Amino acid sequence: MKIELAELFPSCAMLVKADQAMWTTPLCKEEEKLIEKAVQKRQQEFRAGRHAAHLALEKLSAPWEPLLRDEKRQPLWPTGFLGSISHCRGECVAVCAKTTELASLGIDVEPLEPLPKGVDQYIHTPQDQVTMEADSSLPERLIFSAKESIYKCYYPLIGEHMGFQSVSLSIDVDSRSFEFIPSAENTIPFPAELKFHGRFMMSDSHLYTGCYLTRD
Repeated sequence: MKIELAELFPSCAMLVKADQAMWTTPLCKEEEKLIEKAVQKRQQEFRAGRHAAHLALEKLSAPWEPLLRDEKRQPLWPTGFLGSISHCRGECVAVCAKTTELASLGIDVEPLEPLPKGVDQYIHTPQDQVTMEADSSLPERLIFSAKESIYKCYYPLIGEHMGFQSVSLSIDVDSRSFEFIPSAENTIPFPAELKFHGRFMMSDSHLYTGCYLTRD
């Protein structure tokens, strides 16, 4: 199934899917130092993500610099730019944009298969469960993946952990889009002045969710 992943985001964002070489090609010495004690699998994931992010930033004419991380292990993007990286089982994607264009963004990729048995009860709110049961065409990891991308999108702005039960999703199957509704017990201060946009896509083997925030 051929899909255009770039359509998850507006044209001002650049999305790059890591090719095979990106998983094994060494990074600069500053970035390699961050993974010198990591196992091989983690090293490959890190390399793929950083190489993809570098290419996305290059497409935006960003100045080249090592993509290091902060004390919470979040990527440090060049001044004036933002981004998100996700990987799973040989698949890795990165998306970047200018801070003048978007307020934040988040991306997640998952294998197109069910969650481990029983895990959904920790992911789905009662409303989510009704949504999933109402349409059998929805991929079983959709709620999980969408909430992962929502978390990645908001975390740089609010710096708080978002539990899976903090929000419920509203999904439009025809447009492959989603919105979220904070749960009654939610305490996360989602910025009301920013407009949320969420989309999802499926290939033959993977599920991709992306979301971004605009200031209008």
